[in-house]
Amino acid sequence: MKTLIKSLQIQLNLIAVAAVAAAVVLGSRPWIALLLSLAVFGMVAWRSPSTLTANRISRTLGGLAVLITVWGTAGFDRWPLLVAGGAFTVFVAYADLAAKALNVGYLETANLDIERSVREQWITPPKVAVLVSVLGVAFGAAALATGAAAVAVDAVFAVATLAVFAWTAAGVAEGYFHRKRESHPVDGRVMTAVTRLQPKFVVHFAGARQSDYQLAMWLPYFEEVGEPYLILVRDRYLYDGVVARTSAPVVLVPAQSVLDTILPTSVRACYYVNHAVKNAQLVKLDQYLHVQLMHGDSDKAISRSPVSLMYDRVFVAGQAGVDRYHRHGVDIPNYKFRRIGRPQLHDIRVGEREKVEDARPVVLYTPTWTGLTADVNYSSLREARRIVEAILDRDVTLLFRTHPYTRTNAAYQALADEVKALIAADAARTGRPHLWGAQAESEVSLTECVNAADVAISDISGTASDWLYSGRPFAMTDPKGYRDRYLEEFPLAKAAYLLEPDAGNIEKVLDELLDTDSKAVLRREVREYYLGDHAPEELVPLFVDEVRVTCNEAPSKVATGESALVRA
Repeated sequence: MKTLIKSLQIQLNLIAVAAVAAAVVLGSRPWIALLLSLAVFGMVAWRSPSTLTANRISRTLGGLAVLITVWGTAGFDRWPLLVAGGAFTVFVAYADLAAKALNVGYLETANLDIERSVREQWITPPKVAVLVSVLGVAFGAAALATGAAAVAVDAVFAVATLAVFAWTAAGVAEGYFHRKRESHPVDGRVMTAVTRLQPKFVVHFAGARQSDYQLAMWLPYFEEVGEPYLILVRDRYLYDGVVARTSAPVVLVPAQSVLDTILPTSVRACYYVNHAVKNAQLVKLDQYLHVQLMHGDSDKAISRSPVSLMYDRVFVAGQAGVDRYHRHGVDIPNYKFRRIGRPQLHDIRVGEREKVEDARPVVLYTPTWTGLTADVNYSSLREARRIVEAILDRDVTLLFRTHPYTRTNAAYQALADEVKALIAADAARTGRPHLWGAQAESEVSLTECVNAADVAISDISGTASDWLYSGRPFAMTDPKGYRDRYLEEFPLAKAAYLLEPDAGNIEKVLDELLDTDSKAVLRREVREYYLGDHAPEELVPLFVDEVRVTCNEAPSKVATGESALVRA
């Protein structure tokens, strides 16, 4: 996605430069420069309206191209358009600063009982960015007018633009004086609404783009707790995705100073679903109990990170989660751990799945993503074609489900697309009901995929742990070439059939998965060690009870003034 955004910015800048060049060189053909400028503002409004800073150059050049064109064709005869257009071009260059000035102390919220004035509803940077884009399109369109119509069009654009600027300037001035009165201004209406809500706990969420799935997997179970709670989102690019997934109150809190003051005394505990750097900004407030949940249970390095030491409680699925830390020298005291199983597994069917007689076996293959760095790249997508071709040679149905982050790496997305094309061709040729693409990745959940499959092939990821709960056979890949060190690094794999780094033994592994299954007994033992001995119907109540207990623990911590560091 970052690559796509950068590519779009480059394209916009090139088109904007071309517009200025056309305005200067092709004065006899003004429509070329105007159409290029319209293309710039149209693309910004359509593809990335909220990126004020990133698109500053292209917007400014687009406005400049229109100004040059109007001056070259009409001189000062169209002075209202020139004056308003000049003001607009200057405003475009500093739109991000204006938006920040407008945004002083203001907090975006969703599902919170609060009323906003019209100006407050429009002072968010994304909406200012949309307004700028719309005015840019109007500016270019106005410049295309000729004859008597140009006089009326110029007047309308000038009045509209100056009205917007006056309204914006009033907001900027208001923000300026607000900051003069308060060094760290906070949105009073939001503070009042949060206090009125009286949340018992908060969920803090920050992270990379498109990471809202990490939070989404926990939201249904927080709802089951039955206590009021609040979600604090720290990054604007995550806000809309979170709001779309929940009916719980959400507040966008980008500033540390606001984070320090927004929580009322009713809050007892704070929950986290990843190791985002911004987590530390809330963890430092030791009047709350801080609980790390993570977003999946696996033997990946992130699941035994030393960063977990800073939390008061670490929720893990089973004893393996505790031993994983200690085995790697992360000496978290035992009292901090809570073994809660995995509430997300409550709908997974344990044991053989129900199927009609003589139905084909179903194989689930779930390659993970590349990770943020090469040392945690456990993706088998480079071997995926060989794996999938071997699967398709068997009389089976294939479910191919990639990780949501696969799209962040163009090379690995291309590998995934190649495999999907292979599966599509086989489905068309044989009529077998394979699932791939959106049908397997966004239209159904991972749980539904697990329940629909008889066996699985997984990379080193939380999906392997989730599959293990089903008790059915599975294999694991070794794209990094651990070989003899694999079981030492990833003990869960004792229950799996291991593929060689190049998947050269795929036929032998498929024989075990589909016919022999020599690890059935061992798999049951590993399952209990990793996920606990909990029936599906026990998993959600176990999590809910632990959240309630944790919230009730917090007052003693506040009362005694004892920090997690002291007690450790």
